[in-house]
Amino acid sequence: MLLTPLGTIKVFVNNKEVEFTAIKLDNLELLCPHVNGRYLIQFEYKKEFKIQEIKCCIPSIDVKGEIESGERLEAISFYKNDIKLTIGVEGEFTDYPKYIDFSGDYLSNGIQYEVFQTTASRKFNFGVCWIQPCTKENDTQTWFGADPNLMP
Repeated sequence: MLLTPLGTIKVFVNNKEVEFTAIKLDNLELLCPHVNGRYLIQFEYKKEFKIQEIKCCIPSIDVKGEIESGERLEAISFYKNDIKLTIGVEGEFTDYPKYIDFSGDYLSNGIQYEVFQTTASRKFNFGVCWIQPCTKENDTQTWFGADPNLMP
């Protein structure tokens, strides 16, 4: 689990909680220099697992999330008081992707990958980033900070 100012981040696979390691990352000097926390969570998916839903969420969150997608990025952000927290995943959510072999969905408390019978073995990445205080000037920093495409 990963403790954040908005609650504990947990990962579930087919609704069963799984252990994970959150890798602390440095801030990106140009894109997210002022964030307070920036983490990478990876799930090692094997083709033999077949169809799965891999969720990254804050089960105790009590605020509505806002969708903040981009090119090859799906992200959801939660605002509470002066805190903004974003969870991001790689890819673009569709019913059945033409160019990628997985999809996903937004949840009331996070975001998930959905893998298909045809999904190849790979690591699925979640980016988690938060900032406090969140202002109009630094609001986009968590969006960049939670983008797995900008992570090692």
